[in-house]
Amino acid sequence: MKVSLAWLKECVAVEQTAVELSDMLTHAGIAVDAVTKVSLPSAQAGAEFTDEVLELDLTPNRSDCQSILGVAYEVAALTGKAIAEPASVSIGQAVPSSPYLRVDIEAPSLCPGYLALVLDVVVGESPLWLKQRLESVGLRPINNVVDITNFVMWELGQPLHAFDYDRITGQRLLIRQSQPEESLKLIDGSSQLLPAGTLVIADAARALAIAGVMGGMDSEVSLGTRRIVLESALFELTGIRRTTRALGLRTEASARFDKGVDPSGIVRALQRAAYLFELCGVGQVVGECVGREPVYLPYWQIQLRPERVNSLLGIDLSLTAMQSILLRLGMPAEIRDDTLVVSVPVRRGDVRQEIDLVEEIGRIHGFGNIPTRALQGEVTQGRLSESQRLSRALRRTLLALGLDEVITLSFYDAAHSEKYMLPAEHPFRRLVALANPLSRERGVLRPTLLPSMVEVLGYNQARQIKGMSVFEMCTAYLSHADEPVEQQVLCLGACGEQRGNWTQPSQPYDFFYLKGIVETLLPEAIFILGKEPFLHPGRQAEVWQEGVKVGYLGEIHPAVGLKERTVVAELSLASVLRTPLGQPSYRGLSVSLPVERDIAFVADTNVSAGDIMARIRETGGARLVGATLFDVYVGANTPPGTRSLAIRLELMPAQGSFTEAELSAILGKLRHDLEQAFGVVWRV
Repeated sequence: MKVSLAWLKECVAVEQTAVELSDMLTHAGIAVDAVTKVSLPSAQAGAEFTDEVLELDLTPNRSDCQSILGVAYEVAALTGKAIAEPASVSIGQAVPSSPYLRVDIEAPSLCPGYLALVLDVVVGESPLWLKQRLESVGLRPINNVVDITNFVMWELGQPLHAFDYDRITGQRLLIRQSQPEESLKLIDGSSQLLPAGTLVIADAARALAIAGVMGGMDSEVSLGTRRIVLESALFELTGIRRTTRALGLRTEASARFDKGVDPSGIVRALQRAAYLFELCGVGQVVGECVGREPVYLPYWQIQLRPERVNSLLGIDLSLTAMQSILLRLGMPAEIRDDTLVVSVPVRRGDVRQEIDLVEEIGRIHGFGNIPTRALQGEVTQGRLSESQRLSRALRRTLLALGLDEVITLSFYDAAHSEKYMLPAEHPFRRLVALANPLSRERGVLRPTLLPSMVEVLGYNQARQIKGMSVFEMCTAYLSHADEPVEQQVLCLGACGEQRGNWTQPSQPYDFFYLKGIVETLLPEAIFILGKEPFLHPGRQAEVWQEGVKVGYLGEIHPAVGLKERTVVAELSLASVLRTPLGQPSYRGLSVSLPVERDIAFVADTNVSAGDIMARIRETGGARLVGATLFDVYVGANTPPGTRSLAIRLELMPAQGSFTEAELSAILGKLRHDLEQAFGVVWRV
């Protein structure tokens, strides 16, 4: 962002030199990369107009400084000078239509506000002072109409665009999304095939401009133009970002829209432009202002605790001193019960919470004015928290088991819900949306680490990696009652083969490999047939511990589209960390001898053996210490659609020995329960 010193002085009467202003702004967090002198033609023959230009390197949050006036607010706060608001004229209240023009917004989520003025104009060369202002900041003068729109954009930060009124079919402007295969020839001479969903300004017949980016040649203002439509609008910033990225176009207008513009600026920009058209003798407003103003809060209030300010900054400012600094920033503050209630103007969208106000006070007070103090208090040796210690122990265990660690982004594409065939009621559908996402593909926080793990494994499969097993420990985010809930998760993944050697052949990374890892981490875990839609229906399991589901494991469903068979597991990190890793455990030896009994029955093939085993463990109670499926038979003696299962039970008496009556009671209970639950037929 280039700032002309002469232009800046029209808004705030500074006495400092350009170099002094550069130092002040840089120390206040508005970095100035360079100060350059420019020489421009003057009205006097043979004379030159000289100016100094500050080149600002703005951080993305300071979109309010993308204008001369925005920088003037900063300078006024730093110097204590008053702001001279640029002159303007009233344009009245906006109406949906006038005898000259109608404006319809079909995509209000992408265009919250759009205003237009019709002006009769005489297109020609701009006055010298206007050309000097534009040239000093690196803009090329074109004609008086275009130059005024560029002048207002640079001065107020609100982009404007002018259409040739007589080239608008039907005298109607429609703000809509592009149609399939729609194209537009732009004023830079290029022809663009518009991606689906691109926001455009159109008339009754065709697209006239790419909203917030660039106008089209068909409606461009020329020397023959006699009447124009002047546009001032508010476009949703993520939509502008998508458009500029998809088309590879970046303009001064789009650079402002994609960082966010002041919603109150669209009216002020039209008022200022109308004034300049009259001042320069370029044109007069015809009819009323047409369109719809955006709905916004002109101010929002934040409570500020003075003790918090002094504690964080290490200073001792009084309540009235803080109030004075905030007022210089255009943020009036009311004192209520030893706190400040600060009204933040809409142009400062980066100030949303108390800590932002603390930073503002620190900037204007001057970081160099914060006194240096020696550290006080006892110096202690830092220690790891219990959670950190356990996490590091878990990481070492996984590395020792041969897994590698991966670290991925926490952002997520909501479209993954379809890729992984998640039903509407699935918990992974409860997404936490980002207020200001980097892109549409990273618009929500991931509810599970699974997509990141699949992306890592798929990426390596595509590059001929023969086998790998990895893990990630990170946070997953779910929405509960419209509030984000964080869950610490451990995700495991493997594909391909374990590399063999002279002692053993290669072994596949399969379900049982990952099950072994899970059993190492959770020795008391129970595995029950799972029903996750993104896992193979016959090669997955739920992981239970102490009666609570703590995760799942299984093979990725073929429909997900990976090249190789891939297995994953996802476990609650809290459950894993509660289980001692590598710690010796002791269980007293029973003075009684265990008793083994074999049971056999015929069950339908559509009844899962895993469900039967889980039911046996549940019904067997404390006396059942082991259950093993040791035989499955399908043959001549089993009816069609059934199979015979044989299970060995290990029973341990509480003390002494079982009596036959006690054994019969336990086995009888199991028999009755399995008959009722699964309709099994016992074999004698």
